Amino acid sequence: MDAITKIIEQIDEAAATKRAAYKAEQQAQIDDDFLRRKALIEAEDEKLTTQLEKNQNVKYKQLHARQQMEVKQETLLAKQNYLSQVFEEAYAKMQAWQNDALQDFAAACLQQLPFEKGKKVIFKPANKMPKSSYPEKWLEQMNEKLDYELVYGEEITADSYGFVVDDKGVQYNFLYRDLLNEIKTSNSNSISQMLFEG
Repeated sequence: MDAITKIIEQIDEAAATKRAAYKAEQQAQIDDDFLRRKALIEAEDEKLTTQLEKNQNVKYKQLHARQQMEVKQETLLAKQNYLSQVFEEAYAKMQAWQNDALQDFAAACLQQLPFEKGKKVIFKPANKMPKSSYPEKWLEQMNEKLDYELVYGEEITADSYGFVVDDKGVQYNFLYRDLLNEIKTSNSNSISQMLFEG
């Protein structure tokens, strides 16, 4: 029986050795699989973290750019409002001119008109102007200075102070608000530079 017991012991030892080798092999494979999966998860986590940081940087840059644009727009709007206020104040000062200043301004404008000698044109004050602004005597004095002749026409209905010179339907507009709007439109860049950068 000893021989049978010895064979059984040998078989048990061989089986135990095989089991131990199989267990070690399986454990090594499980450990390798675990380490490989862990490395993949860590790489994916690193990739996601990098992507999140990149997205945060992009969002920050977009937010920063948007805020800068809003500040620029607010600044531009404030400058435009200030510029409009300057022109409104200029108009108010022109409205408040006394007759001497009104007449001097009109004379300066009329002397620049390109009419030939002896031409007759119509001077039409705005209906908002005081009646004493351009009396007959002033018109006579202007006719002595000018090459062309001014005659009074009907007042024009306008929402502004000033006057118009009419040459057979061609009108030369000297209404104060229109003059200021023309200056504002054509020279707003240089006026803005003078006001805000000078």
